[in-house]
Amino acid sequence: MIDVELAAFLQEGIAIQLGTRNARFEPNGVRVVAVAVDGDGRHLVAYVPDAAAPQVLSDLESNGQAALVFARPPDERACQVKGTFTGARPASAEERAGVEAQWDRWLDRLASIGVARPTLEPWITWPCTAIRLRVTAIFNQTPGPNAGSPIA
Repeated sequence: MIDVELAAFLQEGIAIQLGTRNARFEPNGVRVVAVAVDGDGRHLVAYVPDAAAPQVLSDLESNGQAALVFARPPDERACQVKGTFTGARPASAEERAGVEAQWDRWLDRLASIGVARPTLEPWITWPCTAIRLRVTAIFNQTPGPNAGSPIA
């Protein structure tokens, strides 16, 4: 389960990647613009630009397995959240401001380590598909002695 402290980390504006696999165990992955953790801590919504969503939706619909990797420069705090697909829908207009604010915080973080905002501002970030997952496992991926250990 995602606690309040972990939810804040996941939603602060960091690198997020969604990974899936097809029936032949070939990987697919897409950049996630933002996430929203449900209040129950057992579900989250990953916002994937519509332009990239088809790349993973067929995998999710066929086997339901997903992994999200979250990483924060410059300290490289990272975690992996595994989950089961529960559905996808178009992100609503009401969600747009939150999605864009999280992406904007990510661009600020990159700027703080020397990646110029103009290099990433052209990336397509809207409209998005909201992909909902039920969390099944969480792992620490921060480099160091606890890397790979379960969280919660």
